[in-house]
Amino acid sequence: MGVFLFPGEDLPLRIFEPRYLQLIDEAKQDGFTFGIPFLKDDEIMEYGCEVKLQQVVAESEQGRKVITVESVSLIRIKSFTSQMTGKLYAGGSVEVLPTPPPIASRKLVDLLVNFSERYDKDFLQISDHTMLNSFDVIRSLKLSSEDKYKFLLMNSVNHGEEFLIRQIEYLMLIRNQEKMLNDDFHLN
Repeated sequence: MGVFLFPGEDLPLRIFEPRYLQLIDEAKQDGFTFGIPFLKDDEIMEYGCEVKLQQVVAESEQGRKVITVESVSLIRIKSFTSQMTGKLYAGGSVEVLPTPPPIASRKLVDLLVNFSERYDKDFLQISDHTMLNSFDVIRSLKLSSEDKYKFLLMNSVNHGEEFLIRQIEYLMLIRNQEKMLNDDFHLN
């Protein structure tokens, strides 16, 4: 799938292929998590997300399902096979990526607090800003799957935090432009 979820993000999915129906039925019955590799241009990328089945929202008479999944971790795909023995679905081995440390950049923390106070009180729902990590910020930014994947590939914490600073500054610019447009509209 062309979906890349950071821990804590959820997503509704329509399930209709027999292999995925089997996977979801077994995940529901046995309570296991499963991986969703990130696909780009029909190629399985090196990283993906581990998800848990939250709920089966709806099921048709034909067996099709609407489900929601929640990401519990990011994973690196070590091996992949298109069909596991005795199963219809794919499988492989993965390595769970560690949760990043708290944000080190004072500039980023200040921007996040400023944005939250000025534009969106619900932007970051974490009371202790000293414990924020990049995953918290990524979830709040609601970036595209491709941008989230690019962030994960950044080779240093500093590059990642600079990326987040640019994203917040851009978001602040957009919000300022919206405010100016709204003020102009009311003046006419």
